[in-house]
Amino acid sequence: MKKGQMKTVLLIVGIFLFSTIKADEGEQLFKKTCTACHTIGKGRLVGPDLLNINEKQSQDWLIAFIQSSTQLIESGDKDAQAIYEEYNRILMPDNPYTDAQVIAILNYIRQQSKAAAGGEQSAPVEDILSGTTSENINTGMNLFTGKQKFKNGGSTCISCHNVQDERIFSSGTLALDLSQSYANMGSAGVSAIIANPPFPVMNMAFKNHPLTSEEVVNLTAYLKSVSDKRVHQASADFSLYFVLAGLFVFISMMLIILVLYFDRKRLAVNHEIFKRQTKVVN
Repeated sequence: MKKGQMKTVLLIVGIFLFSTIKADEGEQLFKKTCTACHTIGKGRLVGPDLLNINEKQSQDWLIAFIQSSTQLIESGDKDAQAIYEEYNRILMPDNPYTDAQVIAILNYIRQQSKAAAGGEQSAPVEDILSGTTSENINTGMNLFTGKQKFKNGGSTCISCHNVQDERIFSSGTLALDLSQSYANMGSAGVSAIIANPPFPVMNMAFKNHPLTSEEVVNLTAYLKSVSDKRVHQASADFSLYFVLAGLFVFISMMLIILVLYFDRKRLAVNHEIFKRQTKVVN
């Protein structure tokens, strides 16, 4: 093989390997970040179906939206605001990806869109709650409140989240109220976020403690129950119990102080020694 031909072959191989690496990077980033809220050809989840999204918006717009949807919405972009309103005013988390990484994700989406049969949507995502019972709801409630521990030791949901449910004492205020999460996102969206959380804090909390598929189903079933009944319920109010408990502790402490006070030594230890010495002298 001549030297010129060898260079051409090496160039072609290099281009092929580079494109393969980029495609793999796009797939990895998509599965890590996007699958919790989006599908490619299987219908909407938390956000829109991304089938053929490259043909619906320019690449520059998609890069800007993926990197910071919040910034684009606040800039007054009509398309970004329309998506925000259509999808229950749920903001997509900002992604610290470079332009090249976002392009890799878009190339993966383009590749998967072409692979879809005839460019048409495939069967919608199956409802994971089909066949669930009240037992699933009760188990989900116990998992949410911490009465039942997660198999892999994940953090209790109630430590960060609140729900409108009179059956439980819910005090988490670090994250969103989940009372309407099912009404906003449906079982596919809720279960996708629970199974593969896209939010940084939640992602780190469960990175080494993934939930099992059964736990995902039970939590989703519980949040559906909360969403269905939220109109007729209020968050549990335990203020009276706290007041009574505080009074009980206060009275108990005062009684202990009184007992110790009347049982105290009334004179110094040195007094007894001095008294014995004076008797000997006398």
